[in-house]
Amino acid sequence: MKILCVCQYYYPENFQVTPICEQLVADGYEVTVLTGLPNYPTGIIPDDYKKSNRDETINGVHVVRCKEIGRKNGPVWLGINYISFYISSMKMVDKLPADFDIVFVYQLSPVFMGLPGRKYAMKHNVPLFLYCCDLWPESIKMYVKNERNVFYKWARYVSRKVYVSCNRIAVQSLSFINYLNITHSIDKNKLIYIPAFADEKYLTIDFTPEDKNFIDFLFLGNIGIAQNLFSVVNAFKIACEKRSMRLHIVGDGTCLQDLQHYVVEVGLKDTVFFYGRRSVDQMPRFYKIADACIVSLNADNATGYTLPSKVQGYMAAGKPIIGMIDGSAREVIKESNCGICVPANDVDGFANALCSFARDKCFHEMYANNGRSYFKKNFSKKGFMNALEKEISSLGNNA
Repeated sequence: MKILCVCQYYYPENFQVTPICEQLVADGYEVTVLTGLPNYPTGIIPDDYKKSNRDETINGVHVVRCKEIGRKNGPVWLGINYISFYISSMKMVDKLPADFDIVFVYQLSPVFMGLPGRKYAMKHNVPLFLYCCDLWPESIKMYVKNERNVFYKWARYVSRKVYVSCNRIAVQSLSFINYLNITHSIDKNKLIYIPAFADEKYLTIDFTPEDKNFIDFLFLGNIGIAQNLFSVVNAFKIACEKRSMRLHIVGDGTCLQDLQHYVVEVGLKDTVFFYGRRSVDQMPRFYKIADACIVSLNADNATGYTLPSKVQGYMAAGKPIIGMIDGSAREVIKESNCGICVPANDVDGFANALCSFARDKCFHEMYANNGRSYFKKNFSKKGFMNALEKEISSLGNNA
């Protein structure tokens, strides 16, 4: 079976769409990816991709790259980046072979990346299968609060256009199902929950930190508005006055510089440490430092109900999770009993959770073991691929 995968992001950008496509090839599918030029999260396109490497094969996956303007910094450049990929990908679709059996859209932000997939599917009368990682237009509420805003209305129209066109939509968070059903009138029979997976190599590695007279907390990932790290720092400041602890932040994003300045401003430069963006190969070093890992998301809109993929990674590494988050992530943390979770934006509650974890060391090992056990049952790559391929085969064979 020949699969056309559409996603604005692909290797060397670090998204799960890459291992998914490579596993599909390993399992006997022919996969072509229509993507853009790598520039996430730095916003800068590497020299190697500015004028070359527009058509390449990576680990058996045929990768076709469209022209794209780097996202740089700020919402204006981000909008330009989104539009540039949309325009070039819509043109590129017409140049692709007509023999794909199914279109698979790995939908992150923006939802516009689904439009070239929709165009190909309609033109060649093949099924359209979408894996939804980000809810739209909900995701733009970080920048556009008013639903009466012209841009928001347009984004809602485009989002519905993409979602309604799909033969099947898989969602990475269970709470997405109600949103898509209510907001876009998507029949629940078209929706299926397939949670994301994480690297299983961490399951067998001992990341137990060395004994010390303080507690180390770790945050990994994107540092943007949605991650609500200013509230995390505010809670950490309160907790620091009661317990000896440190906070390590590994990642990059639009709020990094502002967050660094804020940490200095509130007098935490000696207890909050920034490491910038690091490669996946360097993650074990940070997991070894951490007594627990942090996950947080804003509660301003439905994107706060996302299950961030870092949750699965933390579990696989055997790290207790301290969360300030709602939705699927909160449910998973509570159901698995792998840590402590308070509602999103509850700064005082999160400060108490940090202190509670630092005080009750007898629970650390239990949280770690519970997380790994839950991961094995629910978030393995094998389970994910089996569910995904079942949907792809069913749609492709019934076309």
